[in-house]
Amino acid sequence: MKRLPSLDGFRAVSIILILICHGRLSYGFPGWFADIARHGLVGVTVFFVISGFLITHLLLTEEAKYQSIHPGRFYIRRAFRILPVFLLYTLFILVVNNVYLLGLTRTNFIHAFTFTVNFDPKTNWFLGHFWSLSVEEQFYLMWPLLLLFCRKHLKPVLIILIVYACLARVIDYKHPAYSTITLSPFFMHADAILIGAFGGLVYFDNPDFIKHKVFHSNGLKVFSVTVILLFIYLSGYGKLAILSLPFSGLFISGAVLFLILGNLTPSNNLLYKLLNNRVMVHIGVLSYSLYIWQEFFFVGDVVVWWRTWPVNILIIYIVALGSYYLWEKPFLKLRQYILK
Repeated sequence: MKRLPSLDGFRAVSIILILICHGRLSYGFPGWFADIARHGLVGVTVFFVISGFLITHLLLTEEAKYQSIHPGRFYIRRAFRILPVFLLYTLFILVVNNVYLLGLTRTNFIHAFTFTVNFDPKTNWFLGHFWSLSVEEQFYLMWPLLLLFCRKHLKPVLIILIVYACLARVIDYKHPAYSTITLSPFFMHADAILIGAFGGLVYFDNPDFIKHKVFHSNGLKVFSVTVILLFIYLSGYGKLAILSLPFSGLFISGAVLFLILGNLTPSNNLLYKLLNNRVMVHIGVLSYSLYIWQEFFFVGDVVVWWRTWPVNILIIYIVALGSYYLWEKPFLKLRQYILK
């Protein structure tokens, strides 16, 4: 399937924000920028929206081609994309942990290998970033089945799940002891993926709707960015908690989805050109590899040059480049051979 315009650019924006956010923990990171940098975690929300949108579009495209959705094919595709570098990094950390004692426990590894890190009460930094991968995998587990069995009622189902996701943040804040029962570790982050999925569903059913002038209004795009920045500020500094606690993810995700939909059509717009610049597309292609490997190069007990800002950013890029082209790419080619 042909790649949708701008999505790799949005992935690049996401991973750059995350690298800046985690980079603030590096030796040599400018202290004056650290408080601003921590808000780069919003990059995960952008990733989630992209993931929900794209996965939904891919599944519905498959349904149109084969007159049905085949969950087995979907899970094979996901496994070949996600597992190779995930397993490589996790085994690498397992070896390092036995030599340098990174503080990882058997429970940490069990949660990592079962994609339940978001339910791990005692996460460790070196595997802790798999919480977001766990949320995505849990979504992947249920989404093809919902598409298969609830297609006619999917939009109302999505709306109900999005509303519950907003409530989950409140439940987790007020009653953390019940978070596992209420599935808050999944739902409190899942509205971003669900909103992306809703956008993917609407776009597939009526792709021409993004031609409406609303999606090409520079004023509304600036407004969307303003909404994102406003709710980052409100949630990051505890302002208007009654509004920001339940709804920050909803408004940020909705604004991100609007920006995605407004940049799927080729245009001379500056933002479109930036998102589809060759450098941004390249970073976007490497974004998953960058995300997997970056954690190891930011935090440690010993001051070493390869954990010093900004040298560690260059090293992360080199490692991700090698990982993608030497390790992951062969598995992607094998996937094409198996599923053709």
